[in-house]
Amino acid sequence: MEDIMNKELECIDALPKLGLACVEYSAYALGLNIAPRKRSSKPCKIICFVALIMNLCIIYSLIQFIMVHYTISFEAYVEAVLLTFQISVGVVKMFYFRCYLDVCVKLLRATEMGGVLRSIGIFDLGLPHKFDLRDALGSILRKSWQEIDKQVMFFFRIVCMPVFYYIMRPYFQYIHYCYIVEDNCNMTLTYPAIVPYVRLGTHEYPSYILRSFLLQTGPLWCFFTVFGFNSLFVVLTGHEVGLLQVLRLLVQHSTSDAIVPKNLRVPYLRCCVRLYARINRHHAQIEYLFKYIILVQCIVSCMLICMLLYKISTVIDVGFVMLGMIMVYLITITLEISLYNVNAQKVESQSELLYFDWYNCGWYNECPDFKFMIKMMLLFSRRSLVLSVGGFTNMSHKFLVQVFRMSGNFFLLLRNMNNKME
Repeated sequence: MEDIMNKELECIDALPKLGLACVEYSAYALGLNIAPRKRSSKPCKIICFVALIMNLCIIYSLIQFIMVHYTISFEAYVEAVLLTFQISVGVVKMFYFRCYLDVCVKLLRATEMGGVLRSIGIFDLGLPHKFDLRDALGSILRKSWQEIDKQVMFFFRIVCMPVFYYIMRPYFQYIHYCYIVEDNCNMTLTYPAIVPYVRLGTHEYPSYILRSFLLQTGPLWCFFTVFGFNSLFVVLTGHEVGLLQVLRLLVQHSTSDAIVPKNLRVPYLRCCVRLYARINRHHAQIEYLFKYIILVQCIVSCMLICMLLYKISTVIDVGFVMLGMIMVYLITITLEISLYNVNAQKVESQSELLYFDWYNCGWYNECPDFKFMIKMMLLFSRRSLVLSVGGFTNMSHKFLVQVFRMSGNFFLLLRNMNNKME
C-alpha cells in the first residue's frame, strides 16, 4: 500500500512550480543544467564559456575605470567597485556550482520528486485511516511549494529592479539630454567602465555598439547568478522545512488511537525514525553544498552594504533619482543575504519543535521498545539542524543582525577615513 504515497508525490511533482522553473532556467542560462531530466545539457558548455569570457571582460573594464579614477575621489569610482564585487561573486558562484553540479542535480531531483518520503514504510502497516493521513501529508507538501513559489517570485521582482535600471539608464539619459536638456545627444554607456578598443583610422574595434552591448549583458549575468543560486537555496531549505513539518505530524499521531492502533505503534515509530535519518542526510547535503559559498556571499554582502551606505551619504544632496536607485540596490543586497538567514532559521525552528514533539507524544504509556526509541531520538534530535557559514558560525536571525551591524561599523570607518583624507 506504499504506492498511495508515491502516487501522491507523483501528483505533487506534476504540479506547476513557477519558482522552481525560474531557478532551473536561470542556472541553464549560465551553462549549468541542474534539471537534466527535463532538458538536454548539450549547449551548456558553450553557454558557460561565453558567460565566463563576457564576465571577465566586464570585470576588466570596471577595473580599468577604477585605476583611471583612483586618484580623484572614492565617490568617482564607488559604483564601479560595487559592480566589480557583484560580478566577481557571480563568476565565483559559476565555478563553484559547476564543480558541485552532481550534488545540485541529486538534491534538486530528490526535492522535486519527494525522494526523501518515498517508500518510508508507514503506509504498508495497514493503518485504519491511511488515506486521511496521506492527504494531510500531501497538504503540507503543497503548502510548502506554494510558500516557496511566493518567496522566489518576490525575490524575482526585487532583483529585476536594479537590472532594469542599468539596462534602460543609457536610453533614458539619451532622451533626457537630447530632447529635454538639448545639450548632448551622445549615447552613454550602461555604467562606468572603460572597455579597451583599437582605433584604425576612423573606425574602432570593437565598435561602440559592441562595447555598449557587452556592458549591457553585465546586469543580466548578475541577475542569473543572484536570483538563480539564492533561489536554489530557498527551494532546498523550503522543502526541508516541509519535510520536518511532515515528520512532526507523524510523530504527533504516533500515540493517537484514531490514527495508529496500539499494536502498530512500534513499527510506525521505526518508520518515523527512518524518515528522520533521511532528513538528516538531506540536510547534510545542503550544508555541504552551501557551506563555503555562503561565507563568500556574507563577506561580499557586508562590503556592498557598507559601500552603499557610504554612497547614500554622499549623494543625498544630488537628487532623488540616484538616491532611489541606490536604495533599490541596497534592498536587493539586503534581501539577498536575508534569504539565507531567514530560511536557515526556519529549518532550525522546525528542528527545535520536532524535539518537543518527540517528548510530548505520550510515550510514557507505551511499551519498552517504544520508550527506548523515543529516548534515542531525544538524544539525536537534541542538536538542532543548523546551516553554518563556512564552519565559523550558524545562519540565523541573530547572525543577520550581526552582518548589518558589521556593515554599519565598516561604513563609519570608511567615512572617517575619507574625512581625514579631505
